[in-house]
Parts: sequence; structure tokens; C-alpha cells
Amino acid sequence: MRISLAYTGGSLGALGVVRAQDEHELMTEQANVEGLPFTLVSHPCWRAPGITIFLPTDEPEGDELPALLAARATAERTDGVPALRSNNVLLFQDPARAPRPDLMAMLRRNPRSVTSFPDLVDTLVSVSRLSAPGGQPAMIVEEAGAVWPDDMSAWTICEMNRVDVFVARLFELPANLGQIGPRATVLENLVSEIREQADTTIIIDLGERGGDVAIERVERARIDYTALGLMGYSLAVPFEFELSLGAGALRQLKDQFPEISFVAANVTTSDRELFEPHRMIEIAGVKLGLFGLVDPNVRGQLPRATLTDYTFESPVDAARREVRALREAGADAVIALSNLLPRDNAVLAQEIAGIDVIVADLHERWSPESMRTEVTLPDRPRSRPGSPALVARGFTNGLGVGRLDLTFRRQPDDDGGFFLASVSHTLESVTDRTPARIEVVEQVQAMATIVERPRGDLMFPAFVDLMTSHPELKGYDETTALGRVSKRMWEEFIARLIRNNGRAEVAVIRTVAFFPPLIGKLHEEEVRNWLWTEDEIVFLDLQGADLRRVLLEDTGGDLVVSGIDRDRFTVGGRRLDDRTFYRVATTDVLFEGARFRSFEKARRVRRNLQVTSDGSIVSTSSPTRLSVREFVLSELRRLRSISGSNASHRDRIAERIAPDPPYENLLVFSFDRPTVWVSLNQVYNNEGYSAVPESRVTSLDSWVVGVKARFKLTHDRQTFATDLGLTVAYARQSATLASGTQRVIESADDLKLALTLRPKTLGKAGTVHPFVRGLFDTEFTPTVDFVTGLDNRH
Repeated sequence: MRISLAYTGGSLGALGVVRAQDEHELMTEQANVEGLPFTLVSHPCWRAPGITIFLPTDEPEGDELPALLAARATAERTDGVPALRSNNVLLFQDPARAPRPDLMAMLRRNPRSVTSFPDLVDTLVSVSRLSAPGGQPAMIVEEAGAVWPDDMSAWTICEMNRVDVFVARLFELPANLGQIGPRATVLENLVSEIREQADTTIIIDLGERGGDVAIERVERARIDYTALGLMGYSLAVPFEFELSLGAGALRQLKDQFPEISFVAANVTTSDRELFEPHRMIEIAGVKLGLFGLVDPNVRGQLPRATLTDYTFESPVDAARREVRALREAGADAVIALSNLLPRDNAVLAQEIAGIDVIVADLHERWSPESMRTEVTLPDRPRSRPGSPALVARGFTNGLGVGRLDLTFRRQPDDDGGFFLASVSHTLESVTDRTPARIEVVEQVQAMATIVERPRGDLMFPAFVDLMTSHPELKGYDETTALGRVSKRMWEEFIARLIRNNGRAEVAVIRTVAFFPPLIGKLHEEEVRNWLWTEDEIVFLDLQGADLRRVLLEDTGGDLVVSGIDRDRFTVGGRRLDDRTFYRVATTDVLFEGARFRSFEKARRVRRNLQVTSDGSIVSTSSPTRLSVREFVLSELRRLRSISGSNASHRDRIAERIAPDPPYENLLVFSFDRPTVWVSLNQVYNNEGYSAVPESRVTSLDSWVVGVKARFKLTHDRQTFATDLGLTVAYARQSATLASGTQRVIESADDLKLALTLRPKTLGKAGTVHPFVRGLFDTEFTPTVDFVTGLDNRH
């Protein structure tokens, strides 16, 4: 008996697409090594399986494709152009331009071409040239075996990268990865093969990731699960996107698509029927048990509004319970469906006996490749339950379709039972080199009411141009040294914008989920591709001890900070004080989420925010929320509008994208709480004490009034600080004696003005710290002697 499972890892749904065109870095690295200047450019292009159409020198308007297809017969074709092909891209040198320097040879001279990109292989392509509407030159590149599609829905948008070294030109044409059309084709072919060899096929999805696909969340869910239904899916493990819908919307989705069940053993809701902890499937006497495990780290991605709908349990505890239940129910094999992190899957395999296979989601994988693994289990009938025979690792982001074949044989004692005799696992990549399944694409396109966004204005200069005018940016990290913005630089740039424009001391935000490696000048739509987040900005006051705890709990590197050094725990170059409150800019998902509970101790929380004309983020009484995406886009638009020239624009961006300074000069105003006090004393029936010489007895009515305050203004710099202090103390007491004499006393009368210069480089903690202070000390009023009545004016 053979039972097969086809599955996909956490994806971006029916509308998602990712790209991984890093191979051009071989060119920029080698150009740096050989001292050759280069420029980088990114342009949109059009893709069909094995075919790319693009404008090599101009940015397309977006509507040129029909005219280019109509003019294809007039193109001048050149066959046999040398190229390099990888799982992700196609690289070739423009044969119509100068052949020197030989850019293809430079690619091969880079030693990383073998170690980091072993899938780069030599191939030949055909290059055709024609004119686009308006007279701009256009190019068509065809890979071997490419077939021109008849349906316009087969064409998708992609991003072409170009590297110019002197007048020679290298093109990098990436493939679109993880799209629903090619996935449907790969899955259909896989299931067709399975049905010829297996008795039963089960199609499973390990859930979906969040992302900006220009459509409302509930609408996206309807489209995604319509596509899954068309492709024959029957089980799904909920993940970030599904859980973010909330239990109510998820129930509606389940009712709308009853053929797809959610399997999750370690997540529960008040709706007990929403998630099945496990599923037992029996075919011809073979019992196969499956249970789902949801990555508990997804709690950190959910806002409190939906987080409260769910109760998360330890995956290990849930797995132990479900394996026991399935084995007691007579399961011949137990399969764990997991979107846990790889390290958590390893713990699961080590701690829980009785799991035969873990179907997992490999979270970090950008270069899809086909693979096959087979495990035979000759001693399984007499083996005790132990570790899994196989951890079947799939591709995340929908980059691959996995196939798991389970072969069962009868027990040797002929008692009618079965045992798992072998396991084989196959993984096929999903790229746009595979023709799309048209009916699925058409159904998705018919349902998706997406407004095509224009490319928009130029918002971010080419990083090579930024480096030319600001060479210090090149040393930001290893990626910037290659001539393009790195993910770390972009994330810290966002955090810095929020911190500076919101006048906060520290910014703490989440890392961006996706970072397409685009190069060259970036327009608004391309910047949106770097802002796949729906987080909203929140400002709050957080004590230093809680801020330290938040950063220490971030063991997975999920947080991005600005204004604070995570290694030395300094804020603006100064030691983090555990008892001081700091103004922190963060997001609603972190503030309300489950991972960083220290945010719950925050004070002065401000969530209703707006952006002023000068880019400042201020609180408002109106219930308006400010998302990270819309703030960054609005600030980039503002910087572009106030820049009179490209040079001015580059300077403004460079100023904000540069690293935080190691020490920030501060103007600090501190004070002791100013206090005014008044005391009244009224005396009753004290005639019997006239002979007692004590003021509180012999005095009649009295009063005291006083004021006390201390203010200090500090200009704190890295090497020295200047303090300007003012101390005020004044108190006046008036009492009527028994003789009827009025007695007035000034119990406090002082006004001090101090100027202090404190060098900060002459001593360290525990050593002598010299300083220079000038002090002016005077009184508000002259002191009057009560007995003589003389004034002391000194």
C-alpha cells in the first residue's frame, strides 16, 4: 500500500511573488577588486516561461507589451549568445556593445561563483532587437526550448537588473518565484505522477505568510483559498496570515471552503471546531495519523486584537499528546505537519518518540532546486518508536512543491496489520520557467480587484550615486560595499526616520519580511516592495530596565533599533540607565504582541498620530493611526519635493541613511520639583501659659510661606559638558507675640547661579573627575536684624 502527500510550505498566497537576483554581486565584487567603475540600474520587464522582454536603456511606461508583441516579426535576432543560467536568474553580456571588458569572464573570475552560486551553468540564448512605441530600443531574450504563449495572462511583470562597466553592459534577468500559476502546474504534474503509483493522495499547505499584495486581508484570504480549492488541497496548517484574520474571520473562511480543514494541535480558540488537533486517515486497512504544529513565534507577528483569540501551547507538549493519541488509536504511521523553525523541528525529532516523518517548512531558502531522498526501513516491524525516519524540508514562500511517498507492508506475522517500510521525498522548484496553469490564473485574476499602481516618482537615488558623493556609506556593511542598499541599512533607515521625525530617543521596530534585491534608482512602487508591513507606529515612555529586557529577549534578531547600541547598551553614546524613562518609537505589533511583555509597563502611550508638513510625527486627538509604510512613503515624497536638484536629494537621503552617530550632543533640562508651601497657625486659649518662654505657646497667630526650586540646563557633548544651574530658596515667617509685637523672620533666602565645565576624557568611573565651576550666590532681599533693625546687604 502506498500513500502519498503533496505539500507546499508557507507561501505568499495566490497573488504573491518573490525574486532572488543576487548573482550580479559577483560582477560588482570583481569590479571592486579590479578597480573598475560600474553603475547599477533596475527596470521593470515582462516575463513568460523562458522569455524576457525589456527596454535596455529606458524605464517602460507599463503598457508597451502588446505593441512589442505585435512588432516581434520585425526584430533582428542573434542566436548563440553566451549566458549563465542559475535557478534564479539569467546573466549575459550585451553583444551589441563593446566586448571589453569581458564581463562574463569577470563573473567566472570571482571565486564566489563556485562556492556561493554553484548552480550557475553555461548556456546559449537568443537576443532580438526591435523598437518600442516612441522609438526606444527594446530587447527579447529567449532561453533554449522557450515557447511563445498564446494567452496574454501568461505574461507577468519582473525586474531587470543592469550593470555597466565602462561601455560594456551585463544584464541580469531574474525569474519570478513562487507564483500560483507555475505552482498549480507543478502540483498538477506531481499529482498525476502520484496517482499512477499510489493508492491515495493528500494535498497539504503549511500556511501563508503576511505581505503587501495591494488587497484587503479578508479578500486575499477568499482568493487564496479559492485557488487552493481549485488545486485540490484538503488540509492546511494555519500560519501568520491565517491567524492574523482573527478567529471570527477564520471561521467564515472555513465555512466558505469546507473542503479544506485547518489542522493545529498547539493552538486553540473558543471555537473548538475551528482547528483539528489531528486527522486519522484509513485506506484499505492502513491508518495514517497526521497532526499540525504552528510556529509559536508567530505570536510576535500578531496584533493584540487577534492575538487574544488564540491560546498557544508548547509544540513539544502538544506533539507528545497527539502522538500518544494517534498510536493508541492504532495509527500505522504518524506524520507531523510543521511550520516551526528548523531548530524547533530538531528538538521535536529529538524529544518525541513515535513520529515517523516531519513535513517541515524550511524558512530561509532563496535558491530552489529539485532534490530526492529515500529511506528504507527494513527493521521497522520490530523497532521501538523512536526518532523520525525523515524530516522532509520544503521551501518557504511557495518556492517549491514537495512530495512524500509512504510505502506500507503487512506485518510478518500475518495478523493483518501494516508497518511503514520506506519513505521517499521529492521536491520540485516553482519558477516562471514553468508554464502557468491558465484556468487557475484566470480565476485568480477574475477575483482579484487589484488597482494597478503606477510606478510613481523617483524616491530613492541609485546607491552607486550615493556612494560617489558620500563614499563613507560604502562601508556600512558587506552588501553596501558591492554597490547596493542592504537589508540592514534599509531597516535601520526606517527606524531612524521614525525616531528622528517623532523626536524619540530610541526606535524599536520589526525586521522587514521581504527585501527584493533591487538595484539602481527606486520609484514609489519599488519602495513599496521593501515595505511589506502593516505595522502602525506607537510612541511610549519605557524605563531603561524594561528596554534592556526587550533587547535581551530578542535572541532571534527580529528587532531593528535606532538610537541605542545593542552591544554596549548605550543610548546616544551614554550608558543605559535602568531607572530612567526613555521616549521610544515602536509599532503596535510589538507593543501589543505576546513576545515582549516589557512593553506593557510603558507610560504616556500615543497611538493617534499624524504627520505635519515638515515631516514631524505628532499626536492628535482624532482617532487616526499612522502605518510605517505610509509614513516612510510620505517622508520620501516630502524629501523629494523639497530637493531642488538630484544632488540635493542625494544629500538628504545620505544624511538619513548614514549610521547613527556614536555620540549625540544633547541639551538636557532637569529640575527638582518646584515647591511652594504655605502654613497657617491659629492659637486658641493660651492665656494660662503666659509665663512659659516658648514661642509656640507665647506666640499668637502666625503664618509661613516659602518656595524652593532647582533647575539645570546641560549641554552634554562627547568630550565635555557644560552645566548652567539655578537654585532658588525663599521662606518668610510672620508671628504675633504675646506682647503684640509682629516678628518677621526669613528662614530661607538664597539665589544661586552656577556655571560648570566638566571634561569627560580625564577620568573614568571610580577615578577623579576634575571640573571648573563659577558660582554667583546672593539673596532676594537684605537680611534685617530683628533686634537692632539694621540691614545686612552683603
